[in-house]
Amino acid sequence: MTKDYTIGLDIGTNSVGWAVLTDDYQLMKRKMSVHGNTEKKKIKKNFWGARLFDEGQTAEFRRTKRTNRRRLARRKYRLSKLQDLFAEELCKQDDCFFVRLEESFLVPEEKQYKPASIFPTLEEEKEYYQKYPTIYHLRQKLVDSTEKEDLRLVYLALAHLLKYRGHFLFEGDLDTENTSIEESFRVFLEQYSKQSDQPLIVHQPVLTILTDKLSKTKKVEEILKYYPTEKINSFFAQCLKLIVGNQANFKRIFDLEAEVKLQFSKETYEEDLESLLEKIGDEYLDIFLQAKKVHDAILLSEIISSTVKHTKAKLSSGMVERYERHKADLAKFKQFVKENVPQKATVFFKDTTKNGYAGYIKGKTTQEEFYKFVKKELSGVVGSEPFLEKIDQETFLLKQRTYTNGVIPHQVHLIELKAIIDQQKQHYPFLEEAGPKIIALFKFRIPYYVGPLAKEQEASSFAWIERKTAEKINPWNFSEVVDIEKSAMRFIQRMTKQDTYLPTEKVLPKNSLLYQKYMIFNELTKVSYKDERGVKQYFSGDEKQQIFKQLFQKERGKITVKKLQNFLYTHYHIENAQIFGIEKAFNASYSTYHDFMKLAKTNQKAMQEWLEQPEMEPIFEDIVKILTIFEDRQMIKHQLSKYQEVFGEKLLKEFARKHYTGWGRFSAKLIHGIRDRKTNKTILDYLINDDDVPANRNRNLMQLINDEHLSFKEEIAKATVFSKHKSLVDVIQDLPGSPAIKKGIWQSLKIVEELIAIIGYKPKNIVIEMARENQKTHRTSPRLKALENGLKQIGSTLLKEQPTDNKALQKERLYLYYLQNGRDMYTGEPLEIENLHQYEVDHIIPRSFIVDNSIDNKVLVASKQNQKKRDDVPKKQIVNEQRIFWNQLKEAKLISPKKYAYLTKIELTPEDKARFIQRQLVETRQITKHVANILHQSFNQEEEGTDCDGVQIITLKATLTSQFRQTFGLYKVREINPHHHAHDAYLNGFIANVLLKRYPKLAPEFVYGKYVKYSLARENKATAKKEFYSNILKFLESDEPFCDENGEIYWEKSHHLPRIKKVLSSHQVNVVKKVEQQKGGFYKETVNSKEKPDKLIERKNNWDVTKYGGFGSPVIAYAIAFVYAKGKTQKKTRAIEGITIMEQAAFEKDPTTFLKEKGFPQVTEFIKLPKYTLFEFDNGRRRFLASHKESQKGNPFILSDQLVTLLYHAQHYDKITYQESFDYVNTHLSDFSAILTEVLAFAEKYTLADKNIKRIQELYEENKYGETSMIAQSFLQLLQFNAIGAPADFKFFGVTIPRKRYTSLTEIWDATIIYQSVTGLYETRIRMGDLWAGEQ
Repeated sequence: MTKDYTIGLDIGTNSVGWAVLTDDYQLMKRKMSVHGNTEKKKIKKNFWGARLFDEGQTAEFRRTKRTNRRRLARRKYRLSKLQDLFAEELCKQDDCFFVRLEESFLVPEEKQYKPASIFPTLEEEKEYYQKYPTIYHLRQKLVDSTEKEDLRLVYLALAHLLKYRGHFLFEGDLDTENTSIEESFRVFLEQYSKQSDQPLIVHQPVLTILTDKLSKTKKVEEILKYYPTEKINSFFAQCLKLIVGNQANFKRIFDLEAEVKLQFSKETYEEDLESLLEKIGDEYLDIFLQAKKVHDAILLSEIISSTVKHTKAKLSSGMVERYERHKADLAKFKQFVKENVPQKATVFFKDTTKNGYAGYIKGKTTQEEFYKFVKKELSGVVGSEPFLEKIDQETFLLKQRTYTNGVIPHQVHLIELKAIIDQQKQHYPFLEEAGPKIIALFKFRIPYYVGPLAKEQEASSFAWIERKTAEKINPWNFSEVVDIEKSAMRFIQRMTKQDTYLPTEKVLPKNSLLYQKYMIFNELTKVSYKDERGVKQYFSGDEKQQIFKQLFQKERGKITVKKLQNFLYTHYHIENAQIFGIEKAFNASYSTYHDFMKLAKTNQKAMQEWLEQPEMEPIFEDIVKILTIFEDRQMIKHQLSKYQEVFGEKLLKEFARKHYTGWGRFSAKLIHGIRDRKTNKTILDYLINDDDVPANRNRNLMQLINDEHLSFKEEIAKATVFSKHKSLVDVIQDLPGSPAIKKGIWQSLKIVEELIAIIGYKPKNIVIEMARENQKTHRTSPRLKALENGLKQIGSTLLKEQPTDNKALQKERLYLYYLQNGRDMYTGEPLEIENLHQYEVDHIIPRSFIVDNSIDNKVLVASKQNQKKRDDVPKKQIVNEQRIFWNQLKEAKLISPKKYAYLTKIELTPEDKARFIQRQLVETRQITKHVANILHQSFNQEEEGTDCDGVQIITLKATLTSQFRQTFGLYKVREINPHHHAHDAYLNGFIANVLLKRYPKLAPEFVYGKYVKYSLARENKATAKKEFYSNILKFLESDEPFCDENGEIYWEKSHHLPRIKKVLSSHQVNVVKKVEQQKGGFYKETVNSKEKPDKLIERKNNWDVTKYGGFGSPVIAYAIAFVYAKGKTQKKTRAIEGITIMEQAAFEKDPTTFLKEKGFPQVTEFIKLPKYTLFEFDNGRRRFLASHKESQKGNPFILSDQLVTLLYHAQHYDKITYQESFDYVNTHLSDFSAILTEVLAFAEKYTLADKNIKRIQELYEENKYGETSMIAQSFLQLLQFNAIGAPADFKFFGVTIPRKRYTSLTEIWDATIIYQSVTGLYETRIRMGDLWAGEQ
């Protein structure tokens, strides 16, 4: 008879823990066969382990490389086409011209045509450079001259224009006389006003200041005089700093913990902005985008401002002037240095390693570094003022090629290109025909919605192009060859993301009218007000609709609290209503509605009617989608043309000018498609109207989706059934979430499949717990600022009397002390800050009901008062006495409404307890539900219906395992070894089993695919009544045994707890590191100097590395071990070599020949060794292969439970926050020497670092009577010494212990290679020494 078993999984981003346990909580064990050429044929194995792997990476790095390759390939293509057009005419004049240009990169001795690069003779070349020192001199001459010029010069100018075309951000023609600073600044002020609710207008003098020759700081000061409401440290002032090119700091503006500095010229600007927006919200993005546009417009006006009148070469003449100014300034600068600081002349003009002029021109010094250097060196030197003033204005010794050239639009270059062709075609008739083609070459850009020009879609996974014919694509035949319409439609399909709840549905654009409506009503669900009787009310459905119509539809700007208060007064006569749930204003708005109304201008009445007609809804949704996906105005017009009959041409033109960005999180089907079976209402219907007696329920989207009384949860689960035609890899690939978490999911599935194959039948349960990814916290405001505001509001001087800082406030007791204004929460008596460790942190709702360890459920109290409360919420007497004090704290935002509700509960109702039970059990994260769904469908395919008796997929919250560990002292210290992954998986399996037996009726809460067939609230109430406590693990602490309906004992603490402890102290854990064959780039892209040509890779075919340098550090795909015949004696010799990714294909095609060419003849057999291959020596020492030259530690370090406990408490050594840990460490100080003994004994046997061992011993002897906190910290750092993986330096008692890498692999020939399956239960062992005879 088969025994039921459970698989527990602990899924992380770089590890998966797994365990197989039986119904009596024992680990499954078996003797497993071992294959290979060693004596070991069987090994007894526990069925648990940890699968470790490198974290999955995003495609960003690969994508940027691919984009650059395409960009360079397309530039090369343009130049080759230009050569084709010029070839015939140029050959008549100089048939070697193109060859010389091609050879210009070569060293002189390899050139066919010497010595010049452009012209046949050196004299002509010199004359050319004297006449045209830069390409811009040549361009200016050709634009303005009507004379016949040398055709070679015409080609050079046109080639430069085609090579660097400028950006394509602006469509249509551009007026170079007016670079639209005024327009962009006006739009910036509009965007800023939207956010700040303070209208600002353009003052003409401000535009002059922006382009004046003033220092950047001075510009900001002068502009602010025109905006008196904005202070020097305001958000507006910081934006102005960005606009003029300075660095802005947003720490104080948004009350952030760390400095957040932005500057447009910094390479990291985009990443810096992204991290700022993560903290402050995306609503500020448009302000930054518009500020950047103003900044770019100012730069452009400076670049093309030329003093030459009547020139079409605005850009080139500006650049020529810059060159002349540079030349004149340099002469003055050299003269000044020579006369005033001659000792610094070398540093300035000869030493390229310093940040002087030599470094600026020939070295790697940036303009900013050069300016700083000059300022420092010349400060205080009399007469240096003119130079320093120019540095302040950033006009000193400017180069022609700087980052600011990125703001030049292609239209500026195009004017010069057309002018050159027009001037010269009268002398060269072929330009009459070639001219339009050259202009087409210049203007042509592959539309982003057509994508890569692959011959067939199958040829590239990145292409979606639809072709009409297979012929070669040129700029002048593009529309004939490419089906632009179909390609654009495929682009839409690729671009729109999937809904996380309904993976087959596409999300709505962020500016969709439906999505904005959902956002408004979803935000309204949490908003409440106090009526004239002082009773808190949530808005009814009618009231919400009135707010929507009267405020959101009528008001274009932000809907502030003030506007809502005015609305309540006007419509319901509630004066100065107190509003809860929003701070200053709503985040949501109905901006798209107002945009359409504004675009209609003269026809607003008709527009309003259209917007309110239900049948017009899909049309407006489609328009917003078009305006979000496409940026190209022509394409937008084309896509909108289908609605010409409805709106007319004039209005469509207005629509086409609009462009939206960003996508929402949900699909139309989720918001307004799926309906509840009983009421036939959609989620949006509920958000609009969720009225109930005695109070309006006003559930938000998340609550509606997870509400057991509604069928949304079931409908969503049905919608996530994946297609049987799809492979599992594709299903996982399509999941929303990062590549890192997807890799963990894929590994988990492989583990489960292998376990079922080994055991022979399916498990009863699969339990999954998923690690939270490192999510960036949004809008975390520092504690101190909030305290300052709150205490100030209640008139407290506590912070003046007892100053503190943000770091200290991380300590919980101290933070609670300040939040409570230094008073006991239950008595109101003052507390003493010096004796915080003597007070108790009390859980308002006791841990017997719910494990809520947040600040919202904690108060600081004097110990004796806590006893009065015992195992319940604060008594009625306490509530009555302290209610005024608590209310004061709530109004000052020192305690949250949730905490206030907890404090004033008086008694816990069955409903409360039922809700607490649900909160502990229900895993709400969508990614976990997707994994459960995949497992459910993979292992329950035969069964009909959703509520099947196949494999139960159970999702567990991570908090339950950690709660169980805490309760019974089963501590984990991750740094010791990877076994904790397996331990967690085992505990997940145990907890799931014990909960199912204890609360069978609660199964629908955490068993995937089970739906409630009864009133869950009633059942929950019944459970809560039967169980006085609602902390679902509380019963495990009881001494009495618990039986199931068959009378079998499933939990008896005295019997089962020792069993669990025994399992956890078993050290045979199958740790498997996933072997990885390396992929990606061939080598590091830095060009190494020709001085060290050894092992360099040619930059191009036949480019000698001794002349041109080369690439270094080739990436090794895998190593190989083999035996070859050495020397004349043909002696059999062993070797290990790395096969690079570059050589991999050649090696795999013909290994013997490949190795022979490398100097290893007569190799007939070899063994592949990918990265992380495991090998073991006779004494049990293990190593992972890191490359063909290096290995890493492979033995897990083991410590007894007692010592693990000590290290756990050492991690939490803090008297105020963790009194228990503080006391434990002080009581067990002598045990640290036992840890040291274990560490050093293990290191001697496995880590092999004798010098380090000796040094560690010395340091311990010197410091063992020192500060306890230092000892605790040092021993935690010491764990790095024996940790699995590459050796790394660590600190011990403040001293760095340096670690060397294991760089010899010759010992591998004495080892046994262990090939492990996914779980590590199957093994093949190969003794390397017995493979082939041979010497090292």
